[in-house]
Amino acid sequence: MKRSSLATSDAVTLGKALQAMLGTAFSPDNFGPFLEKTLRIMADSPVIGPRAKLAVTLRSGRVEGAFRGFCAKDRASLLAGRKPSTAGRLISETVRLGNARAGLMTVLFPEPPENVLAAKALLGMAAQFVSARLQSEKRDEELAFERDLAASLKHIEELYLAFPDISIEEISRAVLDEARRMTGSDFGFTGHIDPATGWLLTSSLTTETYDKCQMAKKPVVFKDFTGLWGWVLKRKKTLLTNKAASDRRAGGLPKGHVTIEKFLGVPAMSGRRLLGILALANPSGSYSARDLDTAQKLARAYAIILQRKLADDARREEDTRFKTIVSSTKDTIYTADLRGRITYVSPRVEDFGYSAEEVIGLSVTGLVHPEDLEFIKKAWANALATGRTLPILPYRIRKKSGDFAYVEQKSGIVFHNGQPLYITGVIRDVTEQKQTELLLKESETMMRMVFDTAADPIFIKDMNGMYVKANKACADLMGTTPEAMIGRSDSDYFPAESAAAVFRTDSEVVRSGRTLSLYNYHPFPGGSRHVNIIKTPLRNVRGETIGLLGIARDITDLKRMEAELALARAAEAISTVARPMAHDFNNALAAINGYATLIADGLGKNSPIKTEISRIIEAVKRAAELTSKFQDFARNPKIGGRQNGHE
Repeated sequence: MKRSSLATSDAVTLGKALQAMLGTAFSPDNFGPFLEKTLRIMADSPVIGPRAKLAVTLRSGRVEGAFRGFCAKDRASLLAGRKPSTAGRLISETVRLGNARAGLMTVLFPEPPENVLAAKALLGMAAQFVSARLQSEKRDEELAFERDLAASLKHIEELYLAFPDISIEEISRAVLDEARRMTGSDFGFTGHIDPATGWLLTSSLTTETYDKCQMAKKPVVFKDFTGLWGWVLKRKKTLLTNKAASDRRAGGLPKGHVTIEKFLGVPAMSGRRLLGILALANPSGSYSARDLDTAQKLARAYAIILQRKLADDARREEDTRFKTIVSSTKDTIYTADLRGRITYVSPRVEDFGYSAEEVIGLSVTGLVHPEDLEFIKKAWANALATGRTLPILPYRIRKKSGDFAYVEQKSGIVFHNGQPLYITGVIRDVTEQKQTELLLKESETMMRMVFDTAADPIFIKDMNGMYVKANKACADLMGTTPEAMIGRSDSDYFPAESAAAVFRTDSEVVRSGRTLSLYNYHPFPGGSRHVNIIKTPLRNVRGETIGLLGIARDITDLKRMEAELALARAAEAISTVARPMAHDFNNALAAINGYATLIADGLGKNSPIKTEISRIIEAVKRAAELTSKFQDFARNPKIGGRQNGHE
């Protein structure tokens, strides 16, 4: 007889079942054995009985369900959410996880149960126990996952802290491995943004997937951001999709690339600054909100480490660059505390014969020349008192050899929170410079003596033709003093036409940059003179023309001697030619005179040619007188004349 209410016996039976379930619920068994024990307790209860078929089917979790008495076909139907094909009375009760439906507890009676109400009560009670245990399992699973995630984050952080010199590639590999393990992803990659170029550098790739990739080129540096990971970087947003192939943001994959079915990408951010990316793909199941949270936490840790690592690398690079500069500079750089003890010195101190170890700890005055010691002490005290250092400190340092080197020092005070922390110094060895200065002074003295005592006029003019400097010989030629010539021009000493001609040649020299050699006949204040003048451009250290240098030589006496020599040579040439010529003339005249006299003596008084012959004889006498004078000139020629003019 079927009953529709609970009898005392039913209550006792349910109480026993409840007690058994309570013992099972708090047992240390895993969830699967717990479900099987629960079904066995229900089957052992008279309310259900051993002939009933029982099942617990769950929608999610590591355990899909437990069955008792159902065939394989019915199990598949129940797992798929369908009714079993076996005939009988089916009673079900919902298993919940919180407020959400998590599964069903099902009882299939081959025959109608004796007390349906009691059967439902027992099934409902069992469903509540399963729901409670499922909630506990879920809570334990989440706690275990959180502990696992915390351990992963701690592992990454400790890896970075324990090995400060770890590379970005190594820390990126650790982040990727933990992310794949925690999310069950088949593959993925991590990358960081190069601060200099803004390109993505893939710091770590899934090795096994990289080997499977059939792309012709497998880039590790990306200038352009495309596809799903590009969307994450461009928008600085997280992206989760379990339908990557059909996602409109995918943008297609290169030929040969491994198929992306599911994708999870998280940007590594520091504030609003993009530092890198954590990208995962193709888990065994679907990506969930928990996977997203996990990836975000790992990406956050990755971003923190990236920020510190990039800053450390930049600082290390800057330190290396600074040390390289310090080591390569010709100057010796040091720091000293406020007591005046040297705390650091650059390797250049070896130029003075010391090692850095020998100098560190010494007083800043320990190597100073005794004569310069008081000056350095005062400068140091003044710097500490005023917070300012002198622009240059010239003094001498004792070298290890015992010799002293001339140095110049620039100093500065480093402050922290408004208080002086230490003093820096840059020491430059200027011994060679000092020696060069002495040589230059000697050379300058010698050149000044040569300039002032030179017999030839020497002068310097600026770009406007004004005299800047002139020696005594030049001033004497102008009829003045060297001091009086400064600031004057040639128009103060020459006629306008001559001054204009001089200015033209001066302008040509400074304009063309060529040296000119000129021969002029100048009307100087003391009289006109022949001069040879050489004018050359005067340049500064940058090669710019700033004026001209002129050297003149008075060649008036030379010109006179040249003229006298030319006259002497002409007279000698005339004498050489005239003497034989006069002798020949005399011989010819003697013959003419002889024959004319013979003719005259043979003529009568009344001869008609008597007169003509007489004239011939007279002409011969006059010619003989001229020839006699010509012979005298040939023996001692005298040529004279006045030489003037100019070139």
